[in-house]
Amino acid sequence: MRLFISSLNIPIGYSTPSFPSLFWPLGPTRSAYQVALLYYTIDIWKFTVWWTLILFGGLYTIVGIIAAASSLLNKSRHNLNIGGVEIMMSFSIVFFYLIIGLTRGFCSGAVVGIVVAAIYNAGSLTMSTWIPMTWAIAQVLYDIASSYSTTSIIL
Repeated sequence: MRLFISSLNIPIGYSTPSFPSLFWPLGPTRSAYQVALLYYTIDIWKFTVWWTLILFGGLYTIVGIIAAASSLLNKSRHNLNIGGVEIMMSFSIVFFYLIIGLTRGFCSGAVVGIVVAAIYNAGSLTMSTWIPMTWAIAQVLYDIASSYSTTSIIL
């Protein structure tokens, strides 16, 4: 058992694990977890960007659905006619939110992926496939926290 795994010692026959490769380190998936490591900068970047796109896309889709539902409920509360145009506007709101979320997710995931890869490579460390997901979660939580106006003013 090695306590320190250097990224300079890439195993012979190493292949990049398939995308999620989130294996639990205990129990029956322990052997799969031990080979689900990222060594190359491009792999670390890809995993970080994919997780960030998935989580930002999901977050912004949910927020867009809430915004569209709020718009439709407001119109029905004031006894306004809800026709095809209003429903299409609601779908366009969700689509717009999704595009904005994916754009922000790609930009922030790309930057964080490069920074995290540089840090791990500078320390000659390998990266578990769980680390890019945790960085994507941190980015989503920061995005939620900074959406409150008083928090963004304080920070």
